[in-house]
Amino acid sequence: MKGFNHRLCCVDCSSTREPSVKDLYCEVCGGLFKVEYLDAPDGITPRLPIDDPALSNSLGEGDTPVVLLEKTGELLGLKSLWAKFEFMAPTGSFKDRGSAVLTTIGRDLGVTEFIEDSSGNAGASLSAYAAAAGMKAHVFAPSSAAAGKLDQIQIFGASLHKIDGPRQASTDAAEEFVRERKLCYLSHNLSPYFSEGMKAASYEIVDVLGDDIDHIVLPVGNGSLLIGMVRGYQELLVAGIIAKIPKFHCVQAHAVRPLVAALNGEQWSHLDALPTDASGIAVSKPPRLAEMLEVIKLTGGSAITISEESLSVWQKRLSSSEGLFSEMTSAGAFAGLASLIQSGEIEQDSNVCVPVTGSGLKEPLNQIDD
Repeated sequence: MKGFNHRLCCVDCSSTREPSVKDLYCEVCGGLFKVEYLDAPDGITPRLPIDDPALSNSLGEGDTPVVLLEKTGELLGLKSLWAKFEFMAPTGSFKDRGSAVLTTIGRDLGVTEFIEDSSGNAGASLSAYAAAAGMKAHVFAPSSAAAGKLDQIQIFGASLHKIDGPRQASTDAAEEFVRERKLCYLSHNLSPYFSEGMKAASYEIVDVLGDDIDHIVLPVGNGSLLIGMVRGYQELLVAGIIAKIPKFHCVQAHAVRPLVAALNGEQWSHLDALPTDASGIAVSKPPRLAEMLEVIKLTGGSAITISEESLSVWQKRLSSSEGLFSEMTSAGAFAGLASLIQSGEIEQDSNVCVPVTGSGLKEPLNQIDD
C-alpha cells in the first residue's frame, strides 16, 4: 500500500494504532477497533480504507435497486415503503459490500490464507472474494446452516468446517483453529474493516431518495450493516448533503435477542438462545453490542423482537404480493416494521426503507397454509 488514509481507534479507550488486519484487539484495554479517517468526507463517495477503489477486490457489489413496495406500504398505512434489494449482490447478500473491503485490505497487507466463522452468508461471501483475490479461506459454520449457503462456501474453493451446536460454537471453533494454525482471523464480526463497506448503501439510498426517508428498519445480528449505514449517513450529514439521519430500528428474533435485551434492560444471556429460522441474525454474543446500542440511540431508533411464525408469514406475503422472495431473516424486518407501526414507534404516513439483506433462494422453503 502506498500510504494509509486512516488509523485504527479503540472503541473503548480511544487508543490508536497503525492499520492492521491481524491485530483485532487493543493492546491497552482489550477493546475492539473502529476505522478513523485522516481526511474529511466529501459527501460524494464513502471514505474507504483502501488506496484506490479502482484496484479493490470487487465482484461488482453495490448499486442495488431501491424499489417502491406500493401494495405493502399501503397495507401498513405508510406514506411510502422502499426496499433496498441487497440480495441482488454477487453472492446473494449484503455481506458482499464488507467482503470487498476486508479482502482488499487483507490482500494489500499480505494475507494469503485466513479463517472466518459465519452462519452462512458472510462465509459464502468471503469465500467468493477470497477466490477472486487468490486467497485461501477456512470457514467455520454451523452444521445446521442452510445447505445452499454451505454449498456456496465449498464451490468457491474454501475449506468448510461444519460445527455442531449453536452459532457461538462456530466462533469458538474458529478461534481455537486460529490459535493452532497461527493464521489471520479475518472475522467479519471483529474486524473494523467489514462494516466500512456498508456505508455505500446509505449513499445509494440518498442518491435515489434524498433525505426524505424517516425510518430504516433492518434485521440485526452482529450489526455490520447497522453500524456501517449509520456511519455512511454521518458522513453525508457532515458533508452537508443531508439535513438529518433517519431513525434506525433493529429487528431480532425473540429466540435470540441480545441487542433488544440490552437496549431494554432485560436479563438475557447467550445461554438463553433458542433455535430460530432467522439464521442470519442468530447471534447470541455480538462482539460489537456496545457500538450497536450507541448508533441506535444516536439516531433515536429502537429495537424489537418478532415471532417465529411471523417470519414465514411475511416471506410468503412479500413473495405473493410484491414478487419479492427474501430469506427468512430479511422477511423478519417487515414483520418488525408492522409491529413498530402498531406500537406507534413508527408513525403511519412515514417514509420507510427496509434493506432486503438476503435471497430466499439460499434456504429451503418453509411451507405454510394459505
